[in-house]
Amino acid sequence: MSLRGRQAGTTSLAPRSRFLIVTVGGTHLALHADRVQGLLTMEEAGLAEALTVQGLTYARVDLGTPLHLPDDSEGPDTRVVLLSSGSVRGNIRVAQVHGLKEIEQSQVLPLPRHFQNEEQSWYHGILLFEESVALVLNPAWVMEGCGVRQALGTVEHRGEPQRMLATPRALAGG
Repeated sequence: MSLRGRQAGTTSLAPRSRFLIVTVGGTHLALHADRVQGLLTMEEAGLAEALTVQGLTYARVDLGTPLHLPDDSEGPDTRVVLLSSGSVRGNIRVAQVHGLKEIEQSQVLPLPRHFQNEEQSWYHGILLFEESVALVLNPAWVMEGCGVRQALGTVEHRGEPQRMLATPRALAGG
């Protein structure tokens, strides 16, 4: 019984995490919800690379190039996700926002063995989402380029795509 005299539901004591599930280039990605500062429509965001919202500048983060995902950020459901980590802020364009998912931390599964190189630092693992999986992005890796661009006062992409042996498409079977 609960303190109010009603039967309490089953509550797990396991640590929980919340993720914002989005689609980029046809691949489901999971962003740590505590890093998400807001969502904008493309009409609200415009075409600028760097966005200033409430006096704070969010540099554009290109996930498609390093992750080898096609650019599909021009559709009717496209949104801009504002992210922050300390004083570093960035924005990413996503084709679709699926919503928040709260899970036990133990439900974040390790990466399969074919993730053997630098992509191990890009992801924290995978989680089941609908009839597929979502790759859990490492927030430090996502924000890494933003900090460099903000320190240099530029929002241009910082170099060549990284080589990746295991692509998100390969993991999803596509």
